[in-house]
Amino acid sequence: MRILLHQLADLERRDPQTISSEISLIYFDVTQLRADHPQLIDDSIPLNAGYQLFESARKIVISSAAATIRRQGHFGQSVPLKARDHARHVRLGQTRRGSYILPVISPARPAPPPPDDEQLHLDMDVEETLFDRRVMTTMAHALKTLEEMASRDRLPSPSEISDSVGEGVSRELCVALDSIITSTEITELDVEFNWSRASQPMSPEVAMLTFPRESSVVVEHVAEKLKTIRRQREHVLFGLITDLHRGADEEALGGRIGMETIIDRRRRVVWIDLDEETYQQAVRYHGSRTRVVARGVLQTGRPATMDVSHFAPDYSLSESSLLVNPTD
Repeated sequence: MRILLHQLADLERRDPQTISSEISLIYFDVTQLRADHPQLIDDSIPLNAGYQLFESARKIVISSAAATIRRQGHFGQSVPLKARDHARHVRLGQTRRGSYILPVISPARPAPPPPDDEQLHLDMDVEETLFDRRVMTTMAHALKTLEEMASRDRLPSPSEISDSVGEGVSRELCVALDSIITSTEITELDVEFNWSRASQPMSPEVAMLTFPRESSVVVEHVAEKLKTIRRQREHVLFGLITDLHRGADEEALGGRIGMETIIDRRRRVVWIDLDEETYQQAVRYHGSRTRVVARGVLQTGRPATMDVSHFAPDYSLSESSLLVNPTD
């Protein structure tokens, strides 16, 4: 391995240690938070700014995990326990040279494909593994939405702020981000997403986001409005389409699908009514065994149903991880 590393280093004209680090992180998504400081000395920043960066990184991960479970403008004390637990196994890498860079390291292993001749079922252990990548995807989408709103020459409207919740934005995320960019010791925050090379990046890919200090005006405005904005809480479910049903009337538009998902550590089938266009998409996803994501108001009775506002392929996963292992 040492010989190989040195040959690669000579070929790419890079440091062997850097290449070794990249190889060791092939199954991880690495998000780098880079804080710019006007008086950077030996790649260091003031203690208060460093503490705020570390603490805000934790809060950004928790709020992103919470939004991966359900979309909610303001969580308050209702942050899901799973979101808090998620932050305990996300890791921080060694700070890196170049301003002050804090790497947040999250597992990103793709699910193995199942045999073609066996019936598909969701594997709860596999679903737990895929949650890591889904959280990072939610984080990227939410921060991208905030960056786009902050880049305009006006404050976002109430409807735009309400729509941003669907992209994973929450008051908690805004407060965590704002605490970094309003620090007197930091002039700009860059967020760079380095997606695992073992999986294709999320679609559409988010690579680099920038939040200068002046963007705090918009971030603070969104955070304040999300305290009072009225929007129904929506659950986010990931799974596979197992059933397709059309009405007896051939002229009926749309249809009903059954989606196998995980609710409270149990496999459940949730029934969803779709319009004609979305139902035809669901037929294709069912035929190709493509994982899907549904967002909406969930009723967990028997049968479980969801009134959806969003239905699409699971954009957090690559083609190699759109399939799952059978368990029965």
